[in-house]
Formats: sequence, structure tokens, C-alpha cells
Amino acid sequence: MIEAGTLFKNRYEIIEKIGSGGMADVFKAKDKELGRYVAVKVLKAEYSEDDTFVKKFRDEAQSAAGLSHPNIVSVYDVGAEMGTHFIVMELVEGITLKNYIEMKHKLDVKEALNISVQIAQGLGAAHDKGIFHRDIKPQNIIMSRDGKVKITDFGIAKKADSQTITTTAAGTVQYISPEQARGGYSDEKSDIYSLGITMYEMVTGEVPFQGENNVAVALHHIQSEMVSPRTLEPDLPVSFEKIILKCTQKKPDYRYASARELIADLRKVLAQPDGAYVKIGAPTGNTIVMDDKELANIKNQRKRQISDGTGGKAVRTENNHKKKAIVPDDDYYDNNDDDDNDETGLSKLMMVLGIIGFVILLIIIGYLIANASGLLSGRSKKATETEAVVTESVTETETESETSILVPDLKGMTREEATEALNSLGLGIQVENGYDKDAEVGEVYDQSPAANEPVERHTQIKVYINEGKLTFALPDVVGKDYQQAQDQLESKGLKVTLEFEKNDDIEKNEVIKTDPEAGEQVAEGDTITIYACEGPVTEKVEVPDLRGYTLDSAKNMIEEAGLTFDGSSEAYSDYYEEGQVMGQSLTAGTSVAKGTSIGVTVSLGIQNKSYETYTTVPDPFENMTDEEGNAVYEGEILIQMTQDGMTTNVYNQYCTSATRPSVLKITSASDSEATVALYVNGSFVSEWAVTFYQ
Repeated sequence: MIEAGTLFKNRYEIIEKIGSGGMADVFKAKDKELGRYVAVKVLKAEYSEDDTFVKKFRDEAQSAAGLSHPNIVSVYDVGAEMGTHFIVMELVEGITLKNYIEMKHKLDVKEALNISVQIAQGLGAAHDKGIFHRDIKPQNIIMSRDGKVKITDFGIAKKADSQTITTTAAGTVQYISPEQARGGYSDEKSDIYSLGITMYEMVTGEVPFQGENNVAVALHHIQSEMVSPRTLEPDLPVSFEKIILKCTQKKPDYRYASARELIADLRKVLAQPDGAYVKIGAPTGNTIVMDDKELANIKNQRKRQISDGTGGKAVRTENNHKKKAIVPDDDYYDNNDDDDNDETGLSKLMMVLGIIGFVILLIIIGYLIANASGLLSGRSKKATETEAVVTESVTETETESETSILVPDLKGMTREEATEALNSLGLGIQVENGYDKDAEVGEVYDQSPAANEPVERHTQIKVYINEGKLTFALPDVVGKDYQQAQDQLESKGLKVTLEFEKNDDIEKNEVIKTDPEAGEQVAEGDTITIYACEGPVTEKVEVPDLRGYTLDSAKNMIEEAGLTFDGSSEAYSDYYEEGQVMGQSLTAGTSVAKGTSIGVTVSLGIQNKSYETYTTVPDPFENMTDEEGNAVYEGEILIQMTQDGMTTNVYNQYCTSATRPSVLKITSASDSEATVALYVNGSFVSEWAVTFYQ
């Protein structure tokens, strides 16, 4: 059993257990070599002898070790000691997205978009390395206290190779893609599907498919259509709903081709909530698209076939293969044999057509023989007139095929002038508005086909007319994280440059001001300068955690941190050994001015006589709000006791409103009255007196 104080590699000291999953436990630990806190994921003892689980555990480390991205939990080390397998990872203080959704029931659109973009950015980094997560779900997304979203648990991730085809379904069933549920090929589009289900849950508060068991849910993913997100959340922007629906298409080819494409659409939602930029359905690469010249060639070929006697049958050209791609349908994934049936039916059809053609050929030969022998010399006037009409039609067609019109140069013309110029040549016009910095407003700045291109009569010529820049008020991003502000402005088509300034009154990375200022009229393509806080003018340092170290070691750590030692006191302790630092005057992890004084309390060891009391802790989150006025439901709770002139920490944990302490047991070496103070995130909340009893 792993307990506090256990050492791995004589380096990672276990502090406490912070989580548990199906096959592993997670502990908070201290990296004594680098002086930082880490998370140590340990394979449970019952799985340590199973080669399958051990391999899966090692695969996770190998998959994630090569990834370095702000939205992916970093892996620092991996090892095994005396049959215990472990992975050392970045410690992210926060909660899972699943817990966050359960706490808030559902997320607002802006927050869901921000989280979705960060998840997609992490996935994009993994996909670029050829790694597919295959188990994206809110339980595997951690939200840190500073708002950063990180993907964890690459336990069933795979490299993009033949091993990506499995015979069993991988992933959690509520978020699994149809191809994974079938046990088939999975790739980056499988992760995009699972992210789509996660986005669905974020905005509606529930997953789209439920069932009596896992098999039933998996079948829903393969066969069933999910309830539209806007049915459950009518205020959801149409564009966001379309993004979710595109991510969760049954056929992988109908989803986003990459995380990068998904991010581009997500960033447009706030600016264009009802925009038509999300295309759902067969990818455009599967449609035959021909330009005007190719259409003209096909028409001319058709006329030549009429004139040379080929009967107008289609002729296959060498470059046809460049215009068409095959989209696999559901049968492709079900491995059915319908293709064989299609080929059999096609063979029968070709045989029937061949017989009909042979019969027609016999009739024509008979007609020619009869005509040559004079049997049809008395043919009717009507037949002669019909031949004349056919001959005239072919002649007109041949003449028309030889006639082409050169497209005039329309650039610089107004819409009316371009229309008149085209109509005079028997050509039509198709207008599309846009913007070009080198053209006057109302002028044509581009056209398709280009000037002097030969086209047939009645061809529609597309012209692009400069309608000028559309201006809008610059949004107010002051007070936001500069990265969020940059994303918001860039989503509106603005260019952003960053400048950093030191400021004692503003948090690091927070936007101080913009140039131009919020509310001023700007247009797409304009450059906005964001001024963000680089940090305080007064140099700040982080207070180290001195508890558990000797007094000499603590003094060295205080000096290295840039602080000033302010003396020590002594007290008895049931937890800390004699000579160890058991308390400090400044809370570990807080940021203070360089040179600030800090005192410590050194343990005298266990005292024979001890006193204790139970005290009720008031709700630390009651009526608490953040700077924007939102209710606070979680934070770093610190409870300090002052007794006989000495202050010690009796409780220090990161808690939510659901896990906060309501009653606290306090032990003391003295029976004198003490004062207990409650702090949340370093802010004083309340204070009360306690009395101890032996």
C-alpha cells in the first residue's frame, strides 16, 4: 500500500492520494530534485501482474511522452520499482470537465467554445504527431484553476499505423465513434466525433445517447440520430449546433477533416452565430467540378460525335480520374458484399443493351440495302422534310460549336457598365460583393473567367465588386487574458499585435488597454495593438513550502527564494518529527515582494499531554463572488490557529462547495484558548475562538 512519505526512484515523495480510476491511482508528490509538485499515476496492484494492463499502462506513457503542448498534460518520467509501475506527470490543480459540467448543469456558449477550442488545439498537436487519443470524454479533460484546459489519459491512444484497426471497440461508450463501436479503423476523425459528443454535453448538460447497457448505447452511435442540441437548448447559436452535428456525423468523411478546420469554425461562432459557413454533408472533394473550358470541350465533343456517327455515346477521357473520388458508405464499414451484387446487375444491364444495339444495327443495315436497291425510291415527302430538318440542325450545331466569344476585361467598370458590356456580347452576369484595397468602391476588381478567355454564348460571367470595408465597434477586451482577447479579436477578422508592460495593480497576462480603444470603429483587416501586463514592477517571488525540512535547510530555501529569514519558534507536533519545520508565517505558493521576511515554527516532537477540540467551520463560499460578480464555489481553503502567540496551519486544501470541511478536529499541546481564522484563496473570511479539552 502506498502511503505518505513513500519514495519512487529516491526522488518522488508521495504526499497524498488525489484521485483513482479503473486501473490506476493518482497521488500528489514532491519532486525533491527539482523542487516542484508532480502527479504520480500508479498502476493498481491487482493489475501489476497482468501483461495486458502493464502494456496498456506503458503505452499511455509512450503516447503522451512525445507530446508537448499547453493543452496536454505533460509526462515527465516513467518507471517500475518492486513490481509497482508508475508514470510521473504534470500536476494540474483543478477539476475534470465532467465534474465542472455536473456542478454547473450546463455551460454557456462562450465558455463551451473556449473549452472546445483548447481541447481541439491539444488534439491537433497529437494528430500532427500521428497519435490518436481514442477516448476523448469530459472525464479525461482537466480544467486548471487558471482556466487552462488540458487533455490527459492517453491510455488507449494509438499511433497512425496498422494497429489502429482493432477487433474490439475502444473508448468510453457514451462518447465512442461509430467506427470504434464496430471495432473498425479509427483516426483523428474518431477523436473529433468524441469531442462533438463532449460539446453536446457541455451545452445541453446531457449525453445524446442512453441505454440499458453498453451494447445498446454503442448501437445508438452506429444507427440512431441524436436529438438536436437546439431542441434541448433553443438559445444555442445555429452555427454552434451545426459544428456539433458535423463533428458527430456517422460517416467519418462527413466530419471535419482535421482539428484545425474545426477550430477555424469554432472561432467564428461568436462573431457569426447564424452564419452559413459550416457545411454538413458529403465533402466537396467527392463532387465532379468542371470549369467553363471543360464544359465547352464536352459540348464540342458531343457535337463531333453527332456529326461523325458515334451516336452521341459518352467517351471516357484520361483525366476523368482527377474529377471524382469515392466516398465509402455504411456498407464499407459493415464489410457487406453488395458490390458483387452491383457488378452482377451491371453485367446483366450491359448484356441487354448489347442485344438492343445489335437489333438496331440490323434494322439500319436492312434500311440501307433496301434504299440502295431502289425499294424506297418512292419515300414520302414527310420523310424527306424530316431529313432536311435533321441535316439543318446538325449544320447549325457545327456552326455554333465553331463560334466562341472572348470575355471582355471588366475590371474598373461599375456593375451597370459590366452588365451592359456582357449583354451586348450575349453573355450573362453573376455578381458577388467583396473587398479589394486597390479598387474603388462599386468597381469590379476581379472576374471569372478571366479577360480574353473564349466562352460560349449565354455563359454566366462572375464579377467581384468592391463594396468597401464594413466597420464595427471594437469590442472591450480590457481585463481579459491577452490570449482570450487575441482570439476574440482575430475571430472578427482583425490583426493583433502584442505589447507587454509592467504593472503592480493588474494581474499578469491581463489586458491593460488597446489601441484603438474599445468602441472605436474598425474594419476587418485592421491592426489592433493589445497592451498586456508582463508582471509587477516590484519583483515578486513565490513562497516555498518549508514544512518537513530541517531549520538549516529551510534557511537555505528562504535565501534561494529571495526572502529574508525572520527567526523561528518551537511547538509540539503529533505529525512532524522533532527538528522539522511544522509551520511558516507566509503561506506556501503565494506571491510576495522579493526580500519579504518569513518566520518558521520548528517541531519539538510529540508532547505527552495533548488537547483537542471540534469546531464548526462556516461556509467559506457563502455570498462570495469573483471580480465579475459570479458566485464562487471552489478555492484554496486555509484555516490557521493562533495560540499562545504562535500561528499554525491546521487545514490547507483546495475544495469545492461540496467537499469543504464543515466540522474540523484540532489538536493542541496547550489547553489555552485559541483563535481560528478562515481564508479562501488568501482572502480573510471569518475568525472565531475555540477552547481545548484534554
